[in-house]
Amino acid sequence: MSNAEHTSGFGQFLAEMRRRHVGRFAFGYAAAAFVILQLAEIVFPAFGIGEGGLRLLVVGTGLGFPPSLVLAWMYDLTSDGIQRTDGVVVSPLLPRLALGALLVATIGVTGALGLYLERQGVFESTSAQLDSVLPEVQLASYDPSEPIRSIAVLPLDDYSEAGDQAYFTSSMHEELIAKLSMVQGVRVVSRTSVAQFAGTTITMPEISRMLDADVIVEGSVTRSADRTRVTLQLIHAPSDTHIETLQWDRDDVGDVLTFQTEIALDVVKEVSEQYDESAFAQVASNVQPEAQDAYIRGRYEFEQGTQESLRTAAEYFEDALDIDPDFAPAMAGMAGARFMIQLEEDDVSTDEVVSAHEVALEALRIDSASTEAREVLSLIEQSMPGLIGDAPMISAPASVERKVHVVSMNAGQDTIVFETPTFDSAWVSAQTGLGVRIADRMRLRTTPRDANPTDRAYFEARQLASAGRYPEAIGRLEQVVSEVPEMSPAWELLARIYVSTGELRDGVEALDAWRESGAQGAPSRSELEDLVDLMREDAEEGYWTWHLDRLEQRVADGEHVALMEFATAYAGMGDDDEAIEHLIEAITEGEPGVLALRSDPVWDGLRRDPRVQELGRQSRFMRFPGSRRAPGR
Repeated sequence: MSNAEHTSGFGQFLAEMRRRHVGRFAFGYAAAAFVILQLAEIVFPAFGIGEGGLRLLVVGTGLGFPPSLVLAWMYDLTSDGIQRTDGVVVSPLLPRLALGALLVATIGVTGALGLYLERQGVFESTSAQLDSVLPEVQLASYDPSEPIRSIAVLPLDDYSEAGDQAYFTSSMHEELIAKLSMVQGVRVVSRTSVAQFAGTTITMPEISRMLDADVIVEGSVTRSADRTRVTLQLIHAPSDTHIETLQWDRDDVGDVLTFQTEIALDVVKEVSEQYDESAFAQVASNVQPEAQDAYIRGRYEFEQGTQESLRTAAEYFEDALDIDPDFAPAMAGMAGARFMIQLEEDDVSTDEVVSAHEVALEALRIDSASTEAREVLSLIEQSMPGLIGDAPMISAPASVERKVHVVSMNAGQDTIVFETPTFDSAWVSAQTGLGVRIADRMRLRTTPRDANPTDRAYFEARQLASAGRYPEAIGRLEQVVSEVPEMSPAWELLARIYVSTGELRDGVEALDAWRESGAQGAPSRSELEDLVDLMREDAEEGYWTWHLDRLEQRVADGEHVALMEFATAYAGMGDDDEAIEHLIEAITEGEPGVLALRSDPVWDGLRRDPRVQELGRQSRFMRFPGSRRAPGR
């Protein structure tokens, strides 16, 4: 074919395109697509449609371009409507030129979209991306010389022939957790977090991953009228390696609470040499066996949480006090049960709440070291303004600590003194069995009926996370972001909890979902690319480096960021001195986030630092303001 013929054919093709108004249509299509995409970028976020929806619209408009050109070639818009354009074929090359141009346009558009999706879809396949960054966890090896940093006690099995010792096994389980929590340098997973594994068939490495625990304690109780056997196994969960089997046999156990304390102390000795044996005083040794049995039965009924079980619990506690009027644990249980019964009622009796408050005060007067008494008293006092209006407040006894002195910090040169009422106890979750049940019910009772359920769920998630109840907190947060995807604080906290508990993949995917939501403050695509690069080099530490950069940017933008957030980021990065420095500042400022120190896995690497251990010893007192918050605080 000669050049003249080729030029003539191409010229005819261009002329035919002008006659069919294809160029005008292409320009109009591009202009309309641009306007639509600009509007979508503004409108989509208002309806909760994130970047995924915008990308679909881009793909649709792009892929619709080539077939639209075909239709523009075949049809024209006239004053009489859409008419098929008359064909005028001057050269036999013209149909092939038109087909070739259409093919080139299709390939060009498809290739451009493919490149766009490849660049824009970096986090569309987050799991695939992270496979190269975070390879699947392999079965760990057990090194006996490595200190235990975290421990979880699974619910104990009742192997008694009659199957009627659930109350005893429940009490034993709670005692183990309570005593292990006194050990400095070891994080103990909360009782509510391990409750889901009762009778589980999940493997130990999987439980370890879900709870972020080094050691798992599991066991059973076999009890009859004249003999009690408790068997416990300590397992290095990441490697599924058996560490030790402990067994106790006792004929005619009378002093049940002391027996349980002895068992707990033996477990503590296996776990760590750093414990204060005076903290394990056998406070129940002078309490008659019948009173102890009634008490642990009452505590078990209290845990069930129904109106009927609460009344049964109150009866058991009353039986225990009839036998021993100075039995402080039963007194705290009585106060908690009577208060809970009122929380379940539609009309709260002021007299009953005040009476429960007096009983809690008396329990604390008898045993000023009782965490349960302190917790019940604190929760009742928090409820009084909302439940009983202007009822008179009874002053707490002098034994209730009103200040916390943190000493021997930084080689003994610094002493920190602060008032516990500066802590916002509204953000604090309870720790004991009695307190957890009361606090959960108080949240439902004191929240206005017309309150936003999403805000309430987020509020509960904050409290649960503060108490180390991470599975429950994650459940609440996933509910929140599903219903209100534009709620950025929920996304941020969800990702933060995932990473804190070792679920890096889930954490990054939560961040990506946050980005997809289009919510204000969400990380950009380039920021997430930076995160993956950092995690490729330093895994979890890379995340905390990235998180710290975002915190500093928020401060630079004029936003207030809690000091405890910085402390936690530095702890995750392994910068111990900066972490502790910010932690001390957070304490002096009275930040409630400090209360998560004992349960947050991020601090596991620092728990054996003497400075952190001192703070850990004192942190439990921060939870009890000791008196009603001063006006205006």
